[in-house]
Amino acid sequence: MYRGRGCKICGHTGYSGRIGIFECLNISKDIRKLILKKAIASEIKAQAMKEGMTSIFEDGLRKVEAGITSIDEVLRVARA
Repeated sequence: MYRGRGCKICGHTGYSGRIGIFECLNISKDIRKLILKKAIASEIKAQAMKEGMTSIFEDGLRKVEAGITSIDEVLRVARA
């Protein structure tokens, strides 16, 4: 796993610049039905994940695996 070490350029933080981690919910027929029946958020999220949605945390982990960011940073910004 990548862990930022820091240097003079980044002010000894281990980070330079910014990169987003994202979660995008496509409104399918099933998701629309859940929204219209005022389902709870966890039910909607479960359906979205079933349909292939990548959560913000999962996107962050992919960027950790790619060496773009650290697990510490993902945990800081994407706590459940």
